[in-house]
Amino acid sequence: MRERNRFRVMAAACVLLAAGVAHAQCVTAESVISSAGSFPSRVAGPIATNGTIAGLAKSDVTTATPAIFFATYNANLNPLTADRQIADASANGATALIWNGSEFALFYQTPGFIPAFQRIDASGNPIGGPIAIANHPSSSDDEFDVAWSPVRNAYGIARTVSLGVDRGLWLTVVSPQGAVLSDPLFSLFIATPVSPRVTALPDGSFAVAWMRTGSDIRSLALTIVTPTGAVLSNTVSERNVLGARLATDGNTILVIFSATTTTGSELRFAQFGLTANKIISDSPFITGSGSDVLPLQLQWNPTLGEWTLVYSDAAFGFNFPGATRLRHFASLTATPSDTLLSPDPIHSRLTAPYPIVFLGGGYIASIQRIISRQEGSESYLIKTCPFFVTASATPTVVRPFVPVTFTATPSGGTPGFEYQWQFGDNDVLKGQTVQHFYNLPGTYTVTLTGTDAAGAVSITHTTVVVGIGKQRAVRH
Repeated sequence: MRERNRFRVMAAACVLLAAGVAHAQCVTAESVISSAGSFPSRVAGPIATNGTIAGLAKSDVTTATPAIFFATYNANLNPLTADRQIADASANGATALIWNGSEFALFYQTPGFIPAFQRIDASGNPIGGPIAIANHPSSSDDEFDVAWSPVRNAYGIARTVSLGVDRGLWLTVVSPQGAVLSDPLFSLFIATPVSPRVTALPDGSFAVAWMRTGSDIRSLALTIVTPTGAVLSNTVSERNVLGARLATDGNTILVIFSATTTTGSELRFAQFGLTANKIISDSPFITGSGSDVLPLQLQWNPTLGEWTLVYSDAAFGFNFPGATRLRHFASLTATPSDTLLSPDPIHSRLTAPYPIVFLGGGYIASIQRIISRQEGSESYLIKTCPFFVTASATPTVVRPFVPVTFTATPSGGTPGFEYQWQFGDNDVLKGQTVQHFYNLPGTYTVTLTGTDAAGAVSITHTTVVVGIGKQRAVRH
């Protein structure tokens, strides 16, 4: 038990150290990938990281069957390699990019809508040729999503087959070399769109969130396919669902989805155990500033120990440019930080349809706006540094009525910071540097809440000990 506790303390210290180093090194950055009216127009697509560099897939939006390119960037978004063509043609550009621990895999649909992927090394060089996963008939209505399982050493592809005798929802497990390891069918009853989203679980299972279309609503289901092929299912929501994303922190599965309301839509959530048992039922999460909200990406960041949600907050409906926002939170009951995803507010109208990555202490995303084949696209790689604030007290051990100086130090975020101090004795002050004294002896926990100009929140604590101490005798 002593060894276990020691390990937990060391692990916690490592997480805190990693978090401290992460935000100390972070520099906000932006890199232009494509501009409207400039050609070639290769729009920024999926990104992935090996922990040192970021790989970026780009699609040529000026043709009906886009060619796909790949390049690498460092943590400050400076290009390391030039664009290299990976696929001559595709049905709709890049679908997913994954780092599996030793190489990248770029997934897409061929012009015939067959799922395929290309292996790529860390320097951006293709490994072999494209690998088609052609074990089912394909059509333009087929959809798929991909996750990597280090336990299985395989990709899990949640995919729909919309035509023929294979019609249904499948979980195709594929080796890094393209061999199909298993291929269970877990639902026969589908009607497009199904919008499957998959994540890998710690035991080698894959969890899939998908939409079931009924006579008047699209409800949401969660299915877990175990390594043995067992299927565990539960209902996420019986509401009319517009879109959903899921992720796991290794202990639970979080599903966040958009559901229609009388005036538009709202974000809701449900939480499950790793065997599909429901922990928290369908519950409210975010009401947007306008009429509609839609989840774009949901992930768990183990470095900072927080969930990250990218979502669209549309003032007048999804047909009008809204704001793409980033919300990160340690738990469902913790105070969240919610800010614009892009450090440039003007670019908040661009969408972020692909998973973000954490590299160099910041969140890196590709944002884009596809205009037309004739005008091309506008897209960027952006790096947003999470907002942190630290609190210090001088001195930390004092007598009653002796002033203590408290100082807040910000890191990352958008300048224009506000600070509120709660001193543990019902007194509250605002300001970056403040003074406070205590009337009574005791140990006081001081809470500092920092807020940046974009609405991000950081909360931290420090301790002050107030004591009477020994008095020296006065000699006469």
